[in-house]
Amino acid sequence: MKAKDLTGQKFGRLTALSPTAKRDYKGSVIWRCICECGRETEVSSDSLKNGNCKSCGCWKREMQSTVSQKLHLVDGTCLEWLEKRRYRRDNTSGFRGVSVVGEGRYRVHIGFKGRQFYVGTYPSFEQAVRARICTENLIHGGFLKAYRDWQNKAAQDPEWAQTHPLVYEVRKEDGRLKVVTLP
Repeated sequence: MKAKDLTGQKFGRLTALSPTAKRDYKGSVIWRCICECGRETEVSSDSLKNGNCKSCGCWKREMQSTVSQKLHLVDGTCLEWLEKRRYRRDNTSGFRGVSVVGEGRYRVHIGFKGRQFYVGTYPSFEQAVRARICTENLIHGGFLKAYRDWQNKAAQDPEWAQTHPLVYEVRKEDGRLKVVTLP
């Protein structure tokens, strides 16, 4: 079967220049392409036509360098990540922050401000999930509420905001997680 000629066609930032003698693992022709940034790359015709590859990698680098400007970081904590938590593909237990430790026991931990906090070990998955959700509400939910309250107060009185920074700390005292917040 003759491969379709893609010469001169544009796919995102890539323009197909010429086919090579190479094929990918599915037998798709590998095309020599030039990116808008000037770099050349080789991409399979399937990846070009399906939109899986739209640049030489420059677009991804640009997005990664600007992502921190688009996120709202407060004291090292990303508000968007707390608000829009999702299930992770690499999670083996089925729930974030819950891991299997053997013999039907489940360990619960939670991260906040770059630190990991141990919540406890539980005999059932359901108990571990309940503990994780309660801890999320306490720490993550509490932080979001404290920040929104502080933000509203700061909008009403900017001078107050200068002298009263948001303080939201998590500490472990007597085996329990405790939240300390100011103002």
